[in-house]
Amino acid sequence: MKAFPFMRPVAGKTCLIVGGGEVALRKAEKLYPFGVRLFVCAPECADFSAFGAKVLREKYRPQLLEGIDFAVAATDDKALNARVAEDCRARGIPVNSVDDVENCDFFFPALISRGEVTIGISTGGASPALAAVLREYLEKCLPEDLAEVAQQAEKLRGTIPSQEYKERVRRLFAAALQREGKHE
Repeated sequence: MKAFPFMRPVAGKTCLIVGGGEVALRKAEKLYPFGVRLFVCAPECADFSAFGAKVLREKYRPQLLEGIDFAVAATDDKALNARVAEDCRARGIPVNSVDDVENCDFFFPALISRGEVTIGISTGGASPALAAVLREYLEKCLPEDLAEVAQQAEKLRGTIPSQEYKERVRRLFAAALQREGKHE
């Protein structure tokens, strides 16, 4: 499914993750650095404390969606995941239902994150493994100090004409690649 890669601020937003296993843990790990308030609902679950998640050790019930901005259905029970997706849609809450493209309002991309630079790679749910392989490849190609390049570019923004700005940013990026023996 072809999906447009919206980049949306989520700091302070509330997410309910239904499920407490490894997949749910990976979703929490991706969301945590972006300042999302995490709630995890599962009778039994892994340790989510590193992600500041509030764990609700109980079975899912639709009332848990009150005040939630978006949700992730990450159980190993396809019927439960579909029910969570249905409940979310009835309330206008965007939902990601793992391994069920048809029940997803959004996808989790493979992420490269360096400072304010975030690159998301998605296959629209077709092959998360391919997205991960592409991420690994691109990480090797990008300069390690990409966050610093972005900071320098931000300082220049609005201080010089647009065309000159683009050229200066291009040179900053090329210099970062050269410092690491990578090529533009």
